[in-house]
Amino acid sequence: MAGNLGCVVVSVDGNERSMDALRWALDNDLEVPAFTVAIEAHQKRITDAILNHALQICAEKKANVKTQVVIGDPKEKICEVIENVHADLLVMGSRAFGPIKRYFPHCNFSISHCC
Repeated sequence: MAGNLGCVVVSVDGNERSMDALRWALDNDLEVPAFTVAIEAHQKRITDAILNHALQICAEKKANVKTQVVIGDPKEKICEVIENVHADLLVMGSRAFGPIKRYFPHCNFSISHCC
């Protein structure tokens, strides 16, 4: 990647969307402002897709929900939202790590201590 970029970091986690982001970064020769705008647009598309999927599931169950998109460190933002809405319960899924990871629960991320 040429242009005026001295260093570009692309975070990947095995998710196909992160691999798409890597492919995109390698295929594009952009200045920093254009790169930032493109990344923000890509992130918005991902956020919209996730939110629409969640809302579809809620609609199927005829659930009355309010949505909120927050940006920042997930553990901090989740705790802030819990406090702001005075939640009685937080339900979170976890990534499927298999039996070995499940055997060592201390390896799993938890935010219960910060709420």
